[in-house]
Amino acid sequence: MNPIASLSPQERKRRDFVLNGSLAKVIWTLTWPLAVYALFNYLYGFFDMVMVSFIGNNELASVVFIDEIKNAIVAFGGGIAAAGTVLVAREYGAGNIEAARRNAGTSFLLAFLVSSAVVLVILALGKNGLRWLNAPDEVIEAGAGYYYLQMASTALMAVNSVFIGLEKAKGNTRIIFILNIAAMTVKLGLSAWFVYGLGEGTLFVALATLIAQGLLMIAAITVMFRKGNSLRIRLRELRLDWGIVGPILALAAPVFLGKFLFSFGKVIVNGMASVYGPLAIAAFGITMKLDGGAGSLANVFEESETGIIGQNLGAKNLKRAVDTGILSLLFSLVVAVVGTVVVVLTLDWMLPVFVNSEAVVLREMVIDIFRWEKFSIFTSAAIAVITGFFIGFKRTQVAFFLNIIRLFAFRIPAMLLFIRLGADHTAVGYAMFVSNTATMVVSIIIFVVFIHRLKNYGEKDLRYSVSESPSA
Repeated sequence: MNPIASLSPQERKRRDFVLNGSLAKVIWTLTWPLAVYALFNYLYGFFDMVMVSFIGNNELASVVFIDEIKNAIVAFGGGIAAAGTVLVAREYGAGNIEAARRNAGTSFLLAFLVSSAVVLVILALGKNGLRWLNAPDEVIEAGAGYYYLQMASTALMAVNSVFIGLEKAKGNTRIIFILNIAAMTVKLGLSAWFVYGLGEGTLFVALATLIAQGLLMIAAITVMFRKGNSLRIRLRELRLDWGIVGPILALAAPVFLGKFLFSFGKVIVNGMASVYGPLAIAAFGITMKLDGGAGSLANVFEESETGIIGQNLGAKNLKRAVDTGILSLLFSLVVAVVGTVVVVLTLDWMLPVFVNSEAVVLREMVIDIFRWEKFSIFTSAAIAVITGFFIGFKRTQVAFFLNIIRLFAFRIPAMLLFIRLGADHTAVGYAMFVSNTATMVVSIIIFVVFIHRLKNYGEKDLRYSVSESPSA
């Protein structure tokens, strides 16, 4: 029996669309649910920041500092999920549904075990971990409870990342949109009730996150294990088969190590910014929230791109995979430019949401850092989409390289230089601008060279042919 025939009519239609439909339409169709999800995810963090700023400046600084630690830990589960997405999409595009299903199960188990182990280590370190990262005493005192609950939630987020990755591999982004919007609604509702209704602090903001992620995990497990799911995970088959674990780890290791070190580097930068006091850390966090919405919308093309590329490479359509990367980058940069303009025009409206009129020093710090940080909407979008392109081609070492140079070759040295030169808190903005711009230039050079090589020499047994795929 043809494995494709085992798919539901709707799923066969969706797979055919990804492989043969108008490429521009495919990208936009798969991306818009993820874009709405990314926007809500941004609002999730945006309103969290607003609510925490209502509590106090030390609490705000603690949330900014601790959330970067959380992002570093999430990178482990996220890296495995990204690798699983690529491998599953390849097999799914090639019509090897059973192989895709086995990869799905192993990705799920591996992400959960690795993330849980990392979380246990972090929780065991406790406040000492924050002290080693140069967190100010005010941050530790204000955010200890928030820290513990956020670390616990990362294990749940690993499972949810795998679920999202598997659905992206099938091109089914609508279910991601629906379930995540429901989870975020719960999160925002609980946070608002805890802070404004009950007068609680950051601990309860983290509790709302934990509850929402827990509910999403229950829904995700239900979908992943249910009958009728072409990538159904079977409990009796869950085991760490090295024949599957090896390729997943080989792909995942550069991704999660790169993302972990990059996010961990942000923690280091926050620690370096502490020389300017907790207000500088809070200002940096506010600045990233101000441009985060536009940035998340521009970056989201990376999310759909990897699955589309994976399926088309599995179907031996190299040109269409390359065109996916080029179009995704173009669309992303257009969104980034429009987003930057919107953020600049609405700055006077958004700033008072975070900073009251009496906090003059904090407001000036935010404006000074934002003057340079706003350019990261464009530069980070280019880096993200190019990184996703290489992940789709299983060149995850490129993603690792770009994350490493962005942090260790550009950001930290730039930060140290500006501090040594006696720059004020704006040094944070300078360092972000220098590191993001330099990394974007390097990534574009690598991107262009790689595509040139693909057009001339192909990819393993695949050859670049203009007649391979329909026009975008």
